[in-house]
This record gives sequence, C-alpha cells and structure tokens, in this order.
Amino acid sequence: MVKSLTNPFADRPTPLGTLLSFAGRRLGGDLDRALREAGFPDLRAAHAPLFLAIAPEGSTSTELAARAHLTKQSAGELVRYLADHGYLTVQPSPTDGRARLVQLTDAGWRALEVGRSIVQRFDDWLDEQVGADEVRRLRATLDRIIDADWESGASAGRSRR
Repeated sequence: MVKSLTNPFADRPTPLGTLLSFAGRRLGGDLDRALREAGFPDLRAAHAPLFLAIAPEGSTSTELAARAHLTKQSAGELVRYLADHGYLTVQPSPTDGRARLVQLTDAGWRALEVGRSIVQRFDDWLDEQVGADEVRRLRATLDRIIDADWESGASAGRSRR
C-alpha cells in the first residue's frame, strides 16, 4: 500500500470530537483561572462535576459518581481531595450503615456560589457571542449526543440533571 503524502483530514472540517475537546479545555482553563482569581487556588474545573452533583442535604459517593458520570473510584478520589482541602465533609450515612454521606462545608458552599457566578458570566458571554437561541439549540444537541449510544443508534437514557 502506498502511503499518502498528505494528511487525510487536511481537506475535511475539524472533527466534531476535536472541536468539543478544544472547547472543553478552553472553558476548563477559563474556569481554573477564574477560581484562582476568586481565591480558590486549589480548585479546578475537574472538580466541577462533583459540585454540580451534590444534593443540598448531601449525597453518597455512589450517588455522586452516577450523577457526575464518573467511576466510583474517580468520584472517591475527588471526594477525598475536596474533603482534605476543607470543601466537603464525609460521615457515615444516618440511613445506610454501609454508605458515607458527603456534604458541602461552608467553604464548599462559597466555592459553589463562586463557580455558579463564573458559569453565569460565561453563559451570558456565550449568549452575546452566538445568540441565546443558538446556545439553547447547542445545549439540546449536546444533551442528545451525550445520551445517545452511537454504535447502536439507541438513546442510553441517562439523566444528567
């Protein structure tokens, strides 16, 4: 077989997965910088899924993993890091002796509020850049992509909210 002397992607649009990865890294970097500037140098965008998944009254690690679409091991590592840095407490669940209840501390609630503010500012900026209707369509499209099983064509039926 003769090797082509050009990149087979050179004449094609950038793959959608690449664009999504670039956008995610851009947003994550912006969030990291804003968190540092807001006085949270030990928080990263990688912690956001856990903050988004925790219920006000607390959640078990298993619930957090499911809601954040993380493995139990990954969720456990994030919980340990955030607890070690004073953003979470981890205690035995009052309703299930085998489970541990993860709750936000006062510092965790402050970080969550700062994160909410940062995300709102970004969402407002994005609405200005591409239009609120386009952003709504993008969210709906990304939700469908995340929920779909592309190999079988079926919806995986996962809920992120």
